[in-house]
Amino acid sequence: MFISRFLSKSLLVCTVFLTAAQLPADARKKDKDNGRGMAEYEAVQPDRLSKKSVAEHFMTHAAAVFLPTSNARINNAYKEGIDVSHHQGYIDWDEVVRNSQISYVYLKATEGASMVDNTYARNLAEARRVGLSVGSYHFYRPTIDWKKQFENLTSVVRRDEQDLVPIIDIEHRGSVSEETFIEDLRCFIEKVTEFYGRKPLLYTYNNFYNRHLSGLFTDYHFMIARYRSDSPVLNDGMEYIMWQYTETGSIPGIRGNVDRSKIMGDFSLNQVMM
Repeated sequence: MFISRFLSKSLLVCTVFLTAAQLPADARKKDKDNGRGMAEYEAVQPDRLSKKSVAEHFMTHAAAVFLPTSNARINNAYKEGIDVSHHQGYIDWDEVVRNSQISYVYLKATEGASMVDNTYARNLAEARRVGLSVGSYHFYRPTIDWKKQFENLTSVVRRDEQDLVPIIDIEHRGSVSEETFIEDLRCFIEKVTEFYGRKPLLYTYNNFYNRHLSGLFTDYHFMIARYRSDSPVLNDGMEYIMWQYTETGSIPGIRGNVDRSKIMGDFSLNQVMM
């Protein structure tokens, strides 16, 4: 079967040992230019395209293995949460918790092979200080070597600084074939699972899931984005733990729009605790 072919081939690909080689200068430059003109994105309606993938501050570094310890704290006061990046600028986290009924926040940490969000370190420290449950996300780029993306993510997002499992943000297929996209993504997800000792949360749009991911990765939790009044419907009938229901939310302490999400049904943050 089609899916079986993906599984068998991905097992072969995943046996490749990760290298810690430095990126050449021209490769790093290419990463920064990948946000050009949204040409790499698929226009899948009625979900809106993400604005998260833009060139931003970056650095290079080698991956390190962290001890499997955790100081995770779970705030179950509310079912609502947000995700933020450098797009939100300076955030007054005391104001956020004082005047918002949210329990968790996901922070953009990394993207591709070398990009690091330049608000990540401050947001991580401040959001945890005020008592929110905090997780981090990596924006996955299908046209960039998954091993280099793994090195980028794991050298920035430390397990012992997380309350929630990391999110892998999957929003486009790029110019690679469907088969290569799934094989590489599977390898990346499995390596992230192995490194952190917990399965990551997978994020994507309702239509993108139905077009590319339906019936796959069914043993992982998903956050599904759909910016309409009715909740997402997945073709394979799989339940998802979170629904990102708007990209134009308003939160005291944050200037401009912010993505808002909520935990579905009987799910809880405990199920995505680091």
